[in-house]
Amino acid sequence: MRVLVHLLLTLFWLMPAGGVPVVAADSFTLDAVRERVTRDYADVEQLSTEAFAKAAGEGERVLLLDVREREEFAVSRIPGAIQVEPGIWRWSFLSRFAEQARGKTVIFYCSVGVRSSKLASAVQAALKEKGALRVYNLDGGIFAWHNEARALVNDKGATPHVHPFDDHWGKLVKRSELIRQEPER
Repeated sequence: MRVLVHLLLTLFWLMPAGGVPVVAADSFTLDAVRERVTRDYADVEQLSTEAFAKAAGEGERVLLLDVREREEFAVSRIPGAIQVEPGIWRWSFLSRFAEQARGKTVIFYCSVGVRSSKLASAVQAALKEKGALRVYNLDGGIFAWHNEARALVNDKGATPHVHPFDDHWGKLVKRSELIRQEPER
């Protein structure tokens, strides 16, 4: 089932309704995907990795949500992130996180920004009604964060590794020797 979901997501992003590829295979880059995410989720404000790192360093009150599968989260995550299942129902998400978001900036991320922008788009108005200060998607997701050699952690502590989502999307990771499908033992 998971393989089918990955295949469908990849096809969705490469082939629009008209059947013409949106991102040609030879121009499949993280920057091209970021542009597409920004265009497709225009209602979600994108936050640069640099701006997020600065805000986190200055102690801004942030609720950081990692919208990836448990297997991906187990390999690595941005420090302080809480894992959220990508397919979570809107009402389940709000009952779990609305109170935690009160008085905070909420930042969503996933591998490249597709899953996290989708969830952010679905819940941002309700989060703001419940008292969230701002809602963002981390531009370029954990792949951009990893490509910039920023800090990642797992259950054992600091790690240089990142989960590739799948072979296709993993091509967007610059330091491919640090790709891992399983967490460190």
